[in-house]
Amino acid sequence: SLDLVHRLRRCSDCVLVGRGTVERDDCTLTVRRVPLLTDRPSQPSRVILDPNQTLLKKERNGEATFKLFHDNLQTLLYHATDDVDDSSLLEGGDFSDGVESIALTDNLRSDDTASFQSYLSPTFVVKDLKKRGIHHVMVEGGPATARTFLEEGVVDRAILIRAPFCFQKPLESLISDKSLTDAGLEKLGTTTCDGDSIEYWSRPNLPWPTKDLFEWP
Repeated sequence: SLDLVHRLRRCSDCVLVGRGTVERDDCTLTVRRVPLLTDRPSQPSRVILDPNQTLLKKERNGEATFKLFHDNLQTLLYHATDDVDDSSLLEGGDFSDGVESIALTDNLRSDDTASFQSYLSPTFVVKDLKKRGIHHVMVEGGPATARTFLEEGVVDRAILIRAPFCFQKPLESLISDKSLTDAGLEKLGTTTCDGDSIEYWSRPNLPWPTKDLFEWP
């Protein structure tokens, strides 16, 4: 199933995660376990949702170093801060040229009463990515980020991998069949791979990329 994740990465324009995933895993989000496609010879862009620019602040303060800020691949960091100092955190720092910080300050849901610094709307993020020519967005994690995309109804397909492991301190996804159906998706089928259960969901009437459900990705 790890190979499946990397196959999906190589089919995507970008791989998107929230701040917490980067902090926990120091991930690169690159395609490594399978070769890149001939018609997609470049690594997908990485997109990070970090409303308060916590990752950049930790780098500048010397609290942490994150690989994806230093590997010369494109990384788009979305935030919701309008403070001048925050927006210039990249200036003078030891970051790759491919790292870009993007402010989305008009991004609240209509029912959101919290300050905009605490939330980034997937709808606005997707619209901005589309303007940049990024259309196929792979939302890889974490669970809180995935739930916001489902809640705002901007998910066209979902592939859920359930592994038969027990963790001492599990991070529950809180994503149920109801979460997926409420987001407008329907289950197309289920298969297994190396002991993992893999579920395939899609919007009704949206064609799957391949005739055989299990051939993609």
